[in-house]
Amino acid sequence: MALADLGRNVRRYMKLQKLSIPQLAEKSGLGTATLSNILNEKASPNSSTLIKISTALGVSFPELLAETPKLKTLRFRTNTKLTAREVAERDQLEIDSAIWLKNYVSLEELTGKKSNYKLKKVVSKDPKEAAKEVRKIFNIKEEAPVYDIVSLIENAGIKLYLHDFNFQKTFGLSVNEEDGGPAIIVNNNENISVERKIFTIAHELGHLILHKTSFNGEFAEENETEEKEADTFAAEFLMPEKAFIKQWEAHSGISWVDAVLQIKQYFGVSYKTVLYRLNSLIGDRFKPGYLYIEFAKLYRQKYGHDLKNNYEPKSISEMVPATDEPAELSSFSFTEERFERLVRLAYEQEKITISRAAEILNLSATEMRERVAEWL
Repeated sequence: MALADLGRNVRRYMKLQKLSIPQLAEKSGLGTATLSNILNEKASPNSSTLIKISTALGVSFPELLAETPKLKTLRFRTNTKLTAREVAERDQLEIDSAIWLKNYVSLEELTGKKSNYKLKKVVSKDPKEAAKEVRKIFNIKEEAPVYDIVSLIENAGIKLYLHDFNFQKTFGLSVNEEDGGPAIIVNNNENISVERKIFTIAHELGHLILHKTSFNGEFAEENETEEKEADTFAAEFLMPEKAFIKQWEAHSGISWVDAVLQIKQYFGVSYKTVLYRLNSLIGDRFKPGYLYIEFAKLYRQKYGHDLKNNYEPKSISEMVPATDEPAELSSFSFTEERFERLVRLAYEQEKITISRAAEILNLSATEMRERVAEWL
């Protein structure tokens, strides 16, 4: 047991639960001096003390003693100052991502299924040109939507982690090759629309290609220039300018709001992505944010919703199979499967045990046995 890992784990869980040392001491029945020594790596507690601490924190014994891995090339940015609790949530996100990535690399090695990174040849630092290069490598026609970004990313040798993490101030982050990547981690919370998640993948892909020197493992404030470049890359990758203009002209006879909705459905993007693309074409004709405000006002007048709380109109995530659904919308897919396929392959090749498979997939022993029984 590493005292440093123990101390970091206890501190992190304390922050997550907003517990001070005196409060944890009261809950655990331990003295404040004892807890301080543990937190400062000055004492090696016995098992009974650890049980008291884990019980008071509401975590398992293994979680308290778990290694706290670090990612040297994690790219994590936020535009707001974090509270102590949010710092703990961010740290937990890094640990979850590091463990997932370590398991992913191990599974590739065990099964001999390592996927080579295919986008190294993209060297342009111009966001639009880089996006065009990537679409060409992916063999996506100029006017075609990106129907299955998950498969494209994975086939390009980029590991993808769709993870519902308890950190609401970021939609995604990315990791470079040195840590076993490249990898993109996406906030898969159910309250975030599929369109927003698709844009997040494209945005982080832009960082991987355009901003290699910013992957230094440091938690920093957002760089406005880099964020704008990643947004421009994502918009061009998901919705090329010429294709957008063609669609906009095709819908020029209907209301502005409905034209935006038709285009977002065709390309499988968020309405904000359509507005971002439109804003980039009209330049400085309007004040910053005008199109978003005007769209929200007109949408509320026509459809009675204020678009608050990350609401996405006509969202892919709300789609149900029906004859009146647009053909384009029904073609989009957002499911990551490669990681679990590797787990199955490793288990069937007897490279890992069923208990190890359960650990990797974060399933109970019973759930894992049920999963194995479902495999045909």
